[in-house]
Amino acid sequence: MAPITEAYLTTLATADPGLPVPRPTTPHWLKDPHALAQVQSASLPKAVDVVVIGSGITALSIARTLLSQSPSIRVTILEARALCSGATGRNGGQIVTYGAAAYSQAKRVLGAEAATKFVDFTFDNVAAMSEAVKEYAMTESEYRQVRRIRCFTDPEYFKKACESIAEYERDNPKSKHINTYTVVDAQQLLKDHGIHGVAGGIIYPAAAFWPYRFIAKTYQTLLNQYPSRFSIETETSVTRVLHDSQGENVYPYAVETSRGLLRATHVVHATNGHAGHLLPALRGRIVPYCGTMTVQDYGTAVPNRGDQNTWSVHQKPQLDESTGALASGTYYVQQNAVTGQFWFGGEFKTLEETLSADDSSKSEGSVEHLKQRLAQFFGLKPRPDTCLVSAWSGVMGFTCDGFPLVARLPKSLTSRDGTGEWIAAGFNGMGMSMCLLAGKGLALKILGFDVSDWFPESAFGLSSDRLQSRLTVRATVDDFLSDYQSAIKATKSTKDAQVAEAGGITQAKL
Repeated sequence: MAPITEAYLTTLATADPGLPVPRPTTPHWLKDPHALAQVQSASLPKAVDVVVIGSGITALSIARTLLSQSPSIRVTILEARALCSGATGRNGGQIVTYGAAAYSQAKRVLGAEAATKFVDFTFDNVAAMSEAVKEYAMTESEYRQVRRIRCFTDPEYFKKACESIAEYERDNPKSKHINTYTVVDAQQLLKDHGIHGVAGGIIYPAAAFWPYRFIAKTYQTLLNQYPSRFSIETETSVTRVLHDSQGENVYPYAVETSRGLLRATHVVHATNGHAGHLLPALRGRIVPYCGTMTVQDYGTAVPNRGDQNTWSVHQKPQLDESTGALASGTYYVQQNAVTGQFWFGGEFKTLEETLSADDSSKSEGSVEHLKQRLAQFFGLKPRPDTCLVSAWSGVMGFTCDGFPLVARLPKSLTSRDGTGEWIAAGFNGMGMSMCLLAGKGLALKILGFDVSDWFPESAFGLSSDRLQSRLTVRATVDDFLSDYQSAIKATKSTKDAQVAEAGGITQAKL
């Protein structure tokens, strides 16, 4: 295994993510395409007020807010592939936030007040997501309110999560989210929930659903409500964005696509892990992260708790020194309440496979690892030859400071004149806890509304301080290098513990 160096990581992190590949793996969520999957007009509009690049949950929220808040605005969605074929259509189907368990880390970066605003925003987003799903597609999306059982295999990680919750509650004694969490130990998790091999966990409210069905049904509703002001153009790749500072005043942006050119007053980049393609200055600041999802079926070997629980497992990343593959620190699980099948995601692959914007293939190492890991989690005998129903990959957008970019884009990032380019991207795999309200907040900003009372500007904004210190290529490389070195250390500790345990057993026998 070749050593991982700063130069190597810099090359991976700053590579052009390109356009979404034309023939991606097929998520099980999209196995029955909606009628809008390939929707497009006979010809592109010549000019609109707002072009939104992307068609996932963030783009949906932006369009929905713009159309409902302005009686005349015209909006066009441009999607390189089929509708909702990016991260939203490839995720784990969970509506959940880390919430107060992420407070301490956010506080270290932002300070107490801004960290509280960010955490409360994610709580509010989960509630807003549930309301939106109930409004548009509750039955179709198989929505259900559940408990999230967040488990930790490592006592240190478990302790830190509990301490973060306690710190949030101390700093915010009047918060409505006090007493949201129930802390449980390993014995309780095994006895009450059938969970094996963990040190402890926290239980709190969450929800689960079929994201693609919600997105497609909501887009259909918007098209029906605003037929003259809203259009969706799938299979329409954006190849370049230009700004005319001398001529056109009303529609200064020229958006070049695979189907021709259209002009716009505003352009919104809701492209997540692909943002760096059209915005080269963001390469290394938003990094594509290719994840792996599976659907697995264990039949009646496990009770169907899909209408009660979702799960996640957090551990220290582990390194396979012979191949360079990293076992991820996070696994996430939901169980379909109708079929009983498990939707299980996580990683076991190299950094080169991980820091990629190519979802045309899946990591076989990750798939095999996920088969074994799910069985271990529920104390089952693995069925690697029969359990797999489906597997796919998907591209997320990660940032080194842990927060997305939701803001007006400065010229330093676009290299263009004008003040009408915006971004909402880099949600670090936690889009369902942020995207709906992030899109709403950005849309309201475009319309000139003040959202400062609830929008976490310190976390999401593009201040010069953030761009120069928190969100740099060097910080990204240092972050991944630190994670890699931590994985080496954790792997050594695990091996040492196994050797010590084996030695103890041998000594006992003697």
